[in-house]
Amino acid sequence: MEARSRELLDRCVGENLDQLTLMDMRGDGVSRALYNAARGGSESPLSLSAARTLLSALPRGGTALLLTGFRVPPWGAPETDGLIGSAVLAAALDRVADASIVCVAEPEVTGALTAAMRAAGLAVTGQLGAASHLPHAATVLAYPGVEAVPAAAGQAYADRISPSVCAAVERPGRNEMGHYHFALGRDVSDWIAPVDDLYDEVRRRGIPTVAVGDFGNELGMGAIADAVRRETPAGADCGCGCGGGVACLSPADVTVACSVSDWGAYAIAACLSHLRRRDAGALVSEDVYRRICNAVVGAGAIDGSSNLAIPHVDGVDQDYNGRLVEMMRAVVSYPNRSPVHARPRMHRAARLHTAGPSA
Repeated sequence: MEARSRELLDRCVGENLDQLTLMDMRGDGVSRALYNAARGGSESPLSLSAARTLLSALPRGGTALLLTGFRVPPWGAPETDGLIGSAVLAAALDRVADASIVCVAEPEVTGALTAAMRAAGLAVTGQLGAASHLPHAATVLAYPGVEAVPAAAGQAYADRISPSVCAAVERPGRNEMGHYHFALGRDVSDWIAPVDDLYDEVRRRGIPTVAVGDFGNELGMGAIADAVRRETPAGADCGCGCGGGVACLSPADVTVACSVSDWGAYAIAACLSHLRRRDAGALVSEDVYRRICNAVVGAGAIDGSSNLAIPHVDGVDQDYNGRLVEMMRAVVSYPNRSPVHARPRMHRAARLHTAGPSA
């Protein structure tokens, strides 16, 4: 019965975290529609499923590949969404699994990504070999530039990195015609390197994947492509002339759909902390979160909503996001203050076992 009680606790924590990622700041209902498609009737919350997938496949000291970075023309600067979330997730993976973190993005993204990882407390290097000699290390690698990417680049990078798991957070994903788009349909293919080739090669090798996105034009969101076409204004028809919509077709083993991609990454980090019985210690504090935000903007990232060099994420300001991180820490901490065999929890677990999840 204690195992059933633990499962109930895990699900309750995951449900709370998922709900926090679905605060509809745009007020358009898209995030909940995509979330429901990604959930697909599963009893397990998305953040919990993602955390379990990462932990089950990542041996202690194993390599976690993180793909992120969405460049914004005409400047070519990366948006804050994705970079911050990847740093938060990287810090959690380091703390719960002593993971070796490897990040891959365009050369124009690596500066801000490096700043994010350092602000999260990781020692950053540009050499894979060097990371093995450093504690709490992250390697940030530049993928070949947009203009000249070798056909076998994805395979070559997969060989070099040899990851145990892969997570894509707010990383652009190409549509059925091979084009990359903003959520509302603008073609940005000239600014995006085909990191999809690396992702697809990782999947081909059977390496578990997690994808986090908020509009379905992100890498790894292919499992909900039909919902993206149906529920988003440019999902089926981008209007750019390429003949496809913005929906990415590459799927992931776990698809985390949320209102802001970074929020999904924070929730996964919180679930990692919960599952490894770290209270909330593996999720960065608000102070560290603010340090990451400011470092990313100082290194050239911009808010994707306003195109301003401010520490906002998709138009949501730093104060709200900082409070959100602290609330996620509380969502993990409070339920864990009661013993796993607390009487109300045991009662509910027994009822669910006999009557099913609808009870």
